[in-house]
Amino acid sequence: MLTLVILVGQMLGRPSPPDPEAAPPATASGAQSPGATRNGATAPPATTAPPAAALPSGGWLALGGARVEAAEPAGAGRRPGRFTATGAGDQGIALAGLLRCVPGRIYAATLLVRASKPGTVLEVTLLETAAGRRVAEDSIGAVLTDAGWRRVEIAHEAHRPGTALAVEVVLPRGSPRATVLVGDLVVKASQDHQVRSG
Repeated sequence: MLTLVILVGQMLGRPSPPDPEAAPPATASGAQSPGATRNGATAPPATTAPPAAALPSGGWLALGGARVEAAEPAGAGRRPGRFTATGAGDQGIALAGLLRCVPGRIYAATLLVRASKPGTVLEVTLLETAAGRRVAEDSIGAVLTDAGWRRVEIAHEAHRPGTALAVEVVLPRGSPRATVLVGDLVVKASQDHQVRSG
């Protein structure tokens, strides 16, 4: 009887053997941690779709050789875009085909911009295009004094029928080279500011 009690006590005090079908721990030797990539950047969990880094950022196209990247979703809102200036000239991104223009009508765009370096100068342009050519445009400059989001507003009066509205965000020559994020772009036609032609 005493021998039986000792055996039962030894069995209860011994840790259970590992389950051969159990998944290996996430920190097994040679495996990457879930949020790390080869270059040290944070990546989404394996259960989510990979970011479309190879595609234009939200439909934005590169201007002047800028490197267009996948946009950061946090805080960027609608139609996010992101680019990095890689040279000394004017570089940026453009989003075309926003609206069909009606001559004499005022179009207004608002968007958020943010830069990786303080003192970055940006130029935002709202323009009409036809057959790949610039027809008319209005531009506004902004100096980003810190790394926070800044709202920019710009308006343009349409000049010709059949044109399409586009927006450009450019880091001009002479501005510190930086990575620029764009977001929360909204473009609307103002019904109250229609100008009669003739």
